Amino acid sequence: MKELLVYLKNITELQESINILNWELRICAPEQSKKHINELISKLERKLFVLETSEDYKTILFNLVSSSEFKELSEEEQKYIHNLCISYFNKSAIPEELAIEKGIVARESTEAWLKAKENNDFEMFKPYLERIIDITKKYYKKFGESSSVYDCMLNMYERGMSMEVINPLFEELKNAIVPIIGNSKRTKSKLRMKASDQELQQCALFLLDYIGFDTSRGIVAIFPHGYTEKMNQDDIRIAMRRTDNPITFVKTIIHEGGHGIFEQNIDRKLCIFSNNLIDNLYALHESQSRFFENFLCKNINFWIPIFDKVKEMLHLDCTLEEFMEGLNEINVCPIRTEADELSYNLHIIIRYEIEREIFNNNIDIDEIPRLWNEKYQEYMGILPTSDYSGILQDIHWSEGHFGYFPSYTIGNIYDGIIYDIVKSNLVDIDDILRNGRVKDITDFLSENIYRYGGAYTYDEVFKNLGYQKSLSAKPLINYYNLKYKK
Repeated sequence: MKELLVYLKNITELQESINILNWELRICAPEQSKKHINELISKLERKLFVLETSEDYKTILFNLVSSSEFKELSEEEQKYIHNLCISYFNKSAIPEELAIEKGIVARESTEAWLKAKENNDFEMFKPYLERIIDITKKYYKKFGESSSVYDCMLNMYERGMSMEVINPLFEELKNAIVPIIGNSKRTKSKLRMKASDQELQQCALFLLDYIGFDTSRGIVAIFPHGYTEKMNQDDIRIAMRRTDNPITFVKTIIHEGGHGIFEQNIDRKLCIFSNNLIDNLYALHESQSRFFENFLCKNINFWIPIFDKVKEMLHLDCTLEEFMEGLNEINVCPIRTEADELSYNLHIIIRYEIEREIFNNNIDIDEIPRLWNEKYQEYMGILPTSDYSGILQDIHWSEGHFGYFPSYTIGNIYDGIIYDIVKSNLVDIDDILRNGRVKDITDFLSENIYRYGGAYTYDEVFKNLGYQKSLSAKPLINYYNLKYKK
C-alpha cells in the first residue's frame, strides 16, 4: 500500500498541474501564450500517460490486490483500487501517441469552437468537429471488443450505462414531458440585473456559502460557459457566464456549487487514490448539481431567508413571487442552459440521439445541423435562429466529450429517486428550507453519497440508501406532474 501511494502521488500531482494549466488556458492566459501552454500540457499529459500505463504500476497494483494487506482495507478503499486496475487496463490499451494526439486535437478544437461561436459560423468549426469525432472513434475502438463504440463511451462516463438502459428511460421521459409542456402556460422572464462583474462574484460566493460550499477552498471566475474544475480537494474553481439575466446567473451558481460540494466532501482517506475521484460516475455527479439547482433552488422556501440580500446585491427590481415565476417558467427555447427544467431534458435527448447516430455511423457530419434543427422542430416546435444559439452553443463536442450529455438527464432521473429518499429521511424539506437550514440537506447528502466519492456505482448508491427498485424515470415524472399541476 505504501508503495502504491508513493506512485499515485506522482500521478495526482501531474493531474493537478494539467488541471491548473487548463484553467489558465481558458480563463486568463494571454492570447500569445496559449500555444506555449498547450505544449506544456501535452508534455505533462505524455508523462501522465506513461505513469498510468507502465508495467511498474501494473505490478504494484496487482501485488497489492493479491496481498493480505488488501483484505484489511475498507470496502471503499478496495473498490477504488479495483477501479484503478480497470482504469489501468483501459488506458494501457491506448497507444501513447493516440492519447496525446487526442488531447491536442481537443484543445485545438475548443479554441476553434470559441472563435466559430463568436462569429456565428458552423462552417469554421466543421473541420475541427470532424477531426475530434474521428479521433474519438479511434480512441474508443481501442478499449476492446464492444458491441458499440458509443456504448463504450457511455460506460466510460457512467459505469454500467448503455443505450439499452438509456433508450427506454429517455423515451418514457420524453413522452411524459411533451404533454406537460403543451398544457402549461408559456412564460418568458423579463427580469434583468445591472450587477458588475465584482458584484456577481460577491453574490456567487454568498450563494455558494449558503448551500454549503466552502468558499475558503474555492474561487469564482468568468468564462463563456459555466463549469467546475477541481485542482485538488481544497481548490475547487467555478466558472460562470457573464449575463444580465439573474435567473441564468443563480441557476448556474447553484448548479456548479452542487458539483463543488460533492468534491469537497469526499472522505480525505480516499483522496490519496486519485485527483479525479468521481471518474466514470458523471451522471451521479450531475444529479447533485441538478438536485441543488432544480429541487432546492426552485423552491420558494429556499429564497425566503435570503432573497432581500440577493436582491440588494444584484440590484433587482422585483418581488420574490416575480423572481420565483422566473425561476420556474416554462421557457421552451433553443438554448439548453436557459431552458426550463422540463424542456431541458428534451435538449439532452436531442443531443443523445444525434451522438448515437454519429457513433453508430448513421449520419455524415454535413447532416448534423439539419438533424439538429429537425429534432428541435419535432420535439419542441422551435427552430434555432443561428449557429450561435443552435449547434455551436455547447463546448462539450469540441472537447471530445461525446457520451457525456446523457449524464445530465440521467442525473435528473436519479434526482427523482433521491428527492423521495431525502423526504423520507428529513421529513419536511419545505420547513428546512424556510428556516434557512439548507445545509441540513447538504450534510445528509454528504454523509450518504459524497463521502464515498466514486467508490460505488449508481445502483449501489441507491441500494445503500434503501432503494431496492430498478432504475426508473417514474419518480421524476411523478415529481413533474405534481409540481406542474399547481
